[in-house]
Amino acid sequence: MMWGITIQSEVWYLPTISPFKCLFANVNDAKNLRWHANGKKIDGLLRHVANSPQWKKIDSLFPEFESDPRNLRVGLATDGMNPYGNLSSKHSLWPVLVIIYNLSYWLCMKRR
Repeated sequence: MMWGITIQSEVWYLPTISPFKCLFANVNDAKNLRWHANGKKIDGLLRHVANSPQWKKIDSLFPEFESDPRNLRVGLATDGMNPYGNLSSKHSLWPVLVIIYNLSYWLCMKRR
């Protein structure tokens, strides 16, 4: 019970570790996943999340994480919706998206 609302949920999820391992098993994908360490431009412009002050702050707070370019940085996005369009319905859907920010901006921000 949370804020007077009874929450009944069934969570479906897809495993994340094994797909990440498969990405590193491919030579080209592994090279792309290290782009943030080897290929990004450092010109003072905010072209990618890797150029952001937050990225640099995480690097300074966790130097052991920053030292290995194979460590994945991901973004998590959710958005809830009511599938029946009825606000009194007890059902809602919350898709969760995981975005890999290690990739170059032309790969991690593609439309497809």
